[in-house]
Amino acid sequence: MTLKRLIIFAISLTFLFAQTPQQIVDELAKLPELAHAQWSVYARYIDEVNGEGPVVEHNGDMSLSCASSLKVITLGLALDKLGPDFTFKTRLYYSGIIDENGILDGNIYIVGDGDPTLGGDQVGGVYSLKKLMSLWVKAIKKTGIKAINGMIVADESLYDPYHVPSTWTWEDVGNYYGAGLTALCISDNKYYLDFKPGPKEGDSAEVIAFRPEIPGMSYTNMMKTGPMHSGDNGYIISAPNIYHAIFHGTVPAGEEKFTIKGAIPNPALLTAQMLEQALKKEGVSLQDHAMVINDKQNYRNEKLLKTIKSPPLKRIAEITNKLSNNTYTEMLLLKVAKEETGIGETEAGIKVIDKFMDKLNIEHSGMRLVDASGLSHENMITTKVFCDYLSAMTTRTSFPDFYNTFATAGDENDFGYVVYFGKDTPIAMNAKVKTGYIGGVRSHTGYVSTRSGRLIAFSCIANNYHCKTKEITKIHEKVIVALATME
Repeated sequence: MTLKRLIIFAISLTFLFAQTPQQIVDELAKLPELAHAQWSVYARYIDEVNGEGPVVEHNGDMSLSCASSLKVITLGLALDKLGPDFTFKTRLYYSGIIDENGILDGNIYIVGDGDPTLGGDQVGGVYSLKKLMSLWVKAIKKTGIKAINGMIVADESLYDPYHVPSTWTWEDVGNYYGAGLTALCISDNKYYLDFKPGPKEGDSAEVIAFRPEIPGMSYTNMMKTGPMHSGDNGYIISAPNIYHAIFHGTVPAGEEKFTIKGAIPNPALLTAQMLEQALKKEGVSLQDHAMVINDKQNYRNEKLLKTIKSPPLKRIAEITNKLSNNTYTEMLLLKVAKEETGIGETEAGIKVIDKFMDKLNIEHSGMRLVDASGLSHENMITTKVFCDYLSAMTTRTSFPDFYNTFATAGDENDFGYVVYFGKDTPIAMNAKVKTGYIGGVRSHTGYVSTRSGRLIAFSCIANNYHCKTKEITKIHEKVIVALATME
């Protein structure tokens, strides 16, 4: 820490120690950045003594849109209901008869189990697309199959056909963070799109690659070149099962190649198509083209070719929370809903969340959910509900793994987007934070320890602010620092 920063920090600490956290929150609420906003703050001790009450409270019962902070609710539920060591299992079957010449008179089936990580690159230990296809091809050839009088069938019948939650915005759907839901995911349901920016601002940006290739995909390219160092301001307009996309916005000048990410139009179909292509490269012919089915089938155990297991849920949940993966979160709620109710739908999962809140004795009338990840503006929750939930989770056997899903403030070796949050303050290497952001919404939710070691659950949410989002982030940081400097 430089001398200048040290002096500023010392002055700040003197100011903090002179006021209680509640007084600091009350002062912050008067800032012009919050003049036209709805702002809520709540914090409580985990070991709260009867009658002790909240540490700080400002509009704690105000229902607000919370963005990705909602993920902590879903992930806590999933870890509790499924267990930290739960794994997804994607199975490969064949149907029909293999004759003496190695000809299969039947189909190959890839049966989805809702694994969001299959062929993806977010969670360590997951087979790459190339390795996954190789394992499946080897399993098929091991049976002696040399030709298939049938097709590769992707079975996504565990859940509804590929879809997105109905309240997601048009500009989100089509981009990787708005990728949809299916029982048979592949490659995180996203593709990489490589552009070659022009030499100067305003020039067209050329599409140079799709990765992976998507059969039948077409596009209208309206992408332009932005200023140097302007980052990713590119968007993809598309939707589930739509094989034409519109690219618009800007990618920065001065880059030889710049990559953005889009949502695969139909992940289950692409999975089957990739296996079809891999088999053909190995000399295995197929009579018909790949297809997707949504009707349940009766598979025979003796015709099981291969089972691909996911990493344990505790690892998936950690990456989901720290990288704020919307698709993973939504998929986990579908799995919980299927296991708990027999219905793999978002609405059923939300009902399971409500019942879990009741089980934890949390009064949650201020909560109204429409998805699992917080991408929809229509989600509503209070900061008090967040804190009561975080407190109750400390009593669950899954708590150590739940706690580990939060990124550590100021830890440059951690994942996520809070590695510089609270740097050189008492919350660095202390606070465990989940951030949230969508247009006009900024939230920070998690745990922090006081100087004496008492653990506090906190939540800060701002809606409809007119300042820059980084200014709200600074305000929330001051709240959490105030909590950390308590005895």
